Amino acid sequence: MGEVVREPNGVFECPRCGRPVRYKGRGRRPVWCSARCRVEASIERRGNRMVGIEPRVVTVISPRQQLAASAQDELRRFQANLSEDAVTAMVADHPSLLARTLERLKNSAGSTPEGQREFIAERLIDAARGLAPETTMVAEASPEPSQTRGWKRSAHEWATLLDELATQLGNGQFYSRDLHIIDEPIHRVAERYVRRRSE
Repeated sequence: MGEVVREPNGVFECPRCGRPVRYKGRGRRPVWCSARCRVEASIERRGNRMVGIEPRVVTVISPRQQLAASAQDELRRFQANLSEDAVTAMVADHPSLLARTLERLKNSAGSTPEGQREFIAERLIDAARGLAPETTMVAEASPEPSQTRGWKRSAHEWATLLDELATQLGNGQFYSRDLHIIDEPIHRVAERYVRRRSE
């Protein structure tokens, strides 16, 4: 199939004889330069069909259609060349994009496999701890009762949390002014741990 793009000034070549085809601005845009070319092309097409020759189809498209097609091609090329690193950087650099991504994750949670949900949740928790350790520590220390009912951490999660606490105590990320907050819980954990190990 051949395509003929109309120029904005309304002039293009006749597909049959090559002479200019002029559009006067009214009615359907002409394909042929004259009635003679139109009739001869029709006769040729009819004859070709009779002898089994594939006719040459000419599609005339306007500059507006050509522009829309070019924009679509450009968008496809852009999407094909967009790397994961570039997408990650865009989301990380624009909080609004990140918020929309998280909202989309939350809305699609029902159709996401459990293993994938756990993986995403762990990465989000890890990222939150890196961004605002004090905020996440307070949130984890005092969860809402409705959030803890019927739910418990795995042994691996506790090991990770305790290891993180030990690291923060060692490097000073856990402030001395907050030590009194964990005094009682640490004593209870140590006491009950020793008791369970001796059973």
